[in-house]
Amino acid sequence: MGTEVTLTIVIAVRTFQIGNDLDFGAIYKITPVLPPSDIKCFQLKGTKDDPVEPQEAIPDAQSFKFEKMEDCKGVQCEVWKKVTEAGHKKNTYRLWVTRGEAAYSPATPHRFEMEGFKSLLGSHNDKYSIEYSEFCTQSEPDVFTPPAGFTCEEFPDPPEERQILANPFRDYVNTHPVCHAHRMFSPFKEKFNRQYESEKEHEERENLFLHTFRFVHSNNRAGLTYSVGINHFADKKKELARMTGGLHPKKKKEDAK
Repeated sequence: MGTEVTLTIVIAVRTFQIGNDLDFGAIYKITPVLPPSDIKCFQLKGTKDDPVEPQEAIPDAQSFKFEKMEDCKGVQCEVWKKVTEAGHKKNTYRLWVTRGEAAYSPATPHRFEMEGFKSLLGSHNDKYSIEYSEFCTQSEPDVFTPPAGFTCEEFPDPPEERQILANPFRDYVNTHPVCHAHRMFSPFKEKFNRQYESEKEHEERENLFLHTFRFVHSNNRAGLTYSVGINHFADKKKELARMTGGLHPKKKKEDAK
């Protein structure tokens, strides 16, 4: 009789965003590298135009307005709502919170959701949510101090994409209608000489690019044995990209030797 053994490996990645480090702040990512079993430190320096600042875990709710009371995971929550519009794009943000019984007690977040709608396309084009399983308003100061003894390397990704890889959470709690992923569309169009026939087609292609961009970086953060990258199929529909050979896996440096 054989014995079945299940081995679970937990890979913990720690990210530190320190606004008062170096000239314009810095991001440090401490991450295991498999194989071989090792831990590396990657550093991204802030710049004058794009300084590194502390990353909030919840959106800035100052411009949100109370919408309703609603059940959220078995508890009654206040639902706060914000709507932004830019051109043909309309984003609706909702934040579910509870409060303690004491007067002026701080709110505890349970869920945050964004739903995007493009009037030119007549459809919802984007939606994501963040679930808060635990939330604490206080923490020990040393959790913001990177561990000593590491020699940090620069992020190995294309320079224009490093910020979103170093801090992917920034775009998801941001309530501005134009996020970092949207700003990457202009360099993509210039690189591959994209010219669209109409404003509607431009909106469609930008939407496809946005989802491809998120897929690429989500895949590459998963610690798989391969990585994928943005290529000239990034603004195409998935079916066409597959038929024409898009989204080719890129071998890791260790595999390419």
